[in-house]
Amino acid sequence: MWEMILAGRYMMVPIALASLIGMAVLLERAYVLRNSRIIVPEIVEAVETLGVGHDLKVAYAICQRRPGPFANIVTTGLDHAGSDWTIIRDVIQEAGRQEGIRLTRRLGILETVAAVAPLLGLLGTVLGMIRVFATISAAGLGNPETMSSGISEAMVTTAAGLFVGIPSLVAYNWLSGKAESIIFQLEFYAAKMLDTLRKRQEEQAGAAATGAAES
Repeated sequence: MWEMILAGRYMMVPIALASLIGMAVLLERAYVLRNSRIIVPEIVEAVETLGVGHDLKVAYAICQRRPGPFANIVTTGLDHAGSDWTIIRDVIQEAGRQEGIRLTRRLGILETVAAVAPLLGLLGTVLGMIRVFATISAAGLGNPETMSSGISEAMVTTAAGLFVGIPSLVAYNWLSGKAESIIFQLEFYAAKMLDTLRKRQEEQAGAAATGAAES
């Protein structure tokens, strides 16, 4: 195995570096994009119980206790619960957009690794074949050892580039799917919270009007 890596010569260095970067991004994003870590059941329950009869401070305390993207969106909505519902909508949308960006960050790096690694392998192939043809030009066909060294370099770098690129592409698609699924859930609960806060305001306004009429 080590002999094969050495046969790839210096082009194995950037391919190995791309592999390390891709692995680091994969592990970091896989840890961050855990559904149970973001869509916290306690916060979901808090969102579903924001009616008139419930104190918003309870939901706020839960979000403070379980910080994260979901908690940030809910907290933003609660901070503006007394504002016009259009303002609440705008701030929740902006908070959701920012959290969506945070959830998908660094995935572009993984996509780049998936695209660049095979190209680095192809470059190694081209350089290896150049060495083969240079050897043939200088010494004819009488030095098979040098020729085989160049061909080996070409084949090893191609294989290494694909070995890094294919898993990176699979990991990118997998993590992108996880991020999109989480963002969809955040949008669902954000819309639900907006609708609940709007109805809460309407019910409070109706109760106030009724109380004023009775008095």
